[in-house]
Amino acid sequence: MSDWSGFADDYDDDPLYGNASPADSMQFASENDDAETKAAVGSQLPAPEKLSNVDPIFVPQGTALPLTEENVEGVLAACQEEIGTLFGYTAENRGVGITGGVDFVEMDGPVVILSLKGRFWHTRPMVLERVGAYIMGRIPEVVDVDVLDPYELTQEANDAAA
Repeated sequence: MSDWSGFADDYDDDPLYGNASPADSMQFASENDDAETKAAVGSQLPAPEKLSNVDPIFVPQGTALPLTEENVEGVLAACQEEIGTLFGYTAENRGVGITGGVDFVEMDGPVVILSLKGRFWHTRPMVLERVGAYIMGRIPEVVDVDVLDPYELTQEANDAAA
């Protein structure tokens, strides 16, 4: 006879049992819906938390800002606004399922290390490439932009994101 006393249920995140996160069962707006509908749906989801609260540094591509953490964080803050359709910082974007965000982690010499979180419409490597191009186009001393954990660039990470 089998002893099932050590058997535990693993239904904590199963929508059939009512324990899923709101994003798991969220009905997103269509990309063809109007902006108000997308924003109404997206307002039900939290925006990605920004770990840095610096003022954006808006400068045109081709500008040669010196390589400092302050400049990298300021340019990244501007990037979050200028190419904002990549990220979930607006309710309209969250309304269609884009909940992703990007944060500065550290600099390793001339390499900028970022962290990706949330769900992106584009592939995560494409998001990193576009953010990297934005930063390197304004701070030419940056030789590469990478993520701390390679898992952050996987489709699995994107699918698992809320």
